Amino acid sequence: MSDGGYYAIKGFEFQIDKTILELFNTDDTTPICLEQIQDINTNDFVMQVKYKETQKYTPAKIKEPIIQLINEYQAIPTKKYYLYCYFNNVKEENRNFTSSEIDRVLGNKKDDFTKPIKDGFLSNFELHFSKSFQEQFIQAVEIIKSNSDCSNFDEALVHYGSIANHLRKIVTNNLDIKKRTCTKSEILAIITGNRKTVFDSAYRIYKGKQQYIAEIKRRHFTYRNIDNWERFLIIELSGSEDVSAIKTTVYNIKKKYYKKLVREIKSGAPYIYFINISKDNLKRLKTELIAENNIIKDGYDFMDADFYTKSLKVKSTIKNEISMKFINNNDNLKAMLGCDLGCTKKIYQFYHTTPIELSFDIDTVNIEISKLSEIQQILK
Repeated sequence: MSDGGYYAIKGFEFQIDKTILELFNTDDTTPICLEQIQDINTNDFVMQVKYKETQKYTPAKIKEPIIQLINEYQAIPTKKYYLYCYFNNVKEENRNFTSSEIDRVLGNKKDDFTKPIKDGFLSNFELHFSKSFQEQFIQAVEIIKSNSDCSNFDEALVHYGSIANHLRKIVTNNLDIKKRTCTKSEILAIITGNRKTVFDSAYRIYKGKQQYIAEIKRRHFTYRNIDNWERFLIIELSGSEDVSAIKTTVYNIKKKYYKKLVREIKSGAPYIYFINISKDNLKRLKTELIAENNIIKDGYDFMDADFYTKSLKVKSTIKNEISMKFINNNDNLKAMLGCDLGCTKKIYQFYHTTPIELSFDIDTVNIEISKLSEIQQILK
């Protein structure tokens, strides 16, 4: 990724954190709009958010967003207008501009606006120089902690992952910008009913890679009783992994969850779904596993057969020795998550980009990984 791409992503995350702070500073039902009129707006204010980590502040650096805000002011002069920005040479502070200062910012565009327009805008405008990226991130997690029953920062950090993921999806999943809204009550509902726990890059950055992996393992993969659960492991591949690495992951999953005793199966075969695996690699993976004396099921019992949930949901027994179950596509996944398996389902989703959306009321943990080998570290 280029430096420009990196800072663009970081700027968007900076905006997400500011949105979280604004949501908790409104009442429960006031909608906060993302990427509509400007970066953030409500019925009362319009805000531009700019993150310039590598730049030093000069008046010319804020010319473009100020012009955009003045144009918005001319359309709706009753709102408040804010430019919220970070430059590496300015400490956190709020500023009100004078007429001469706004003209210095506008430069050769100062005569594009009349004096009454500029004066009116200045009476409704504030420039906010923000905290650093890290300081604002901590502030966002702390405000989540103070508005929930979290006992510590780490617990609030997990809620932060779910909330930030929800806000990202509001922007990226809605081509209709009118739908890019969120309320404080939505965020509180995520905290209250957070069954799709998200461990994302923010958690990793704050905790460090090894502590990130150790914490996930401690919370969700260290327990004595593994009976009576049907586990679904959804793994997003980058596309560059070879079959050998994928097979190693499969064997780690089998070792963790398939428990065969002398007279009974203590814990049956887990369901494994690889996203972004080619048909050729999936075929090769299954072929090699079968050649190595593994009994697998994938819901297809013969050539050109239709998918059959009853075939895939069959329980592992001492006699059939089914130790691995594969899900081939998203439709098969939905069918298996929706059918009655006779016990509790749990989902562990390991993703590179974003977790796939699952509309099932199933206990879920979404874990961001940077490479496949991290799953092996978590499961071992």
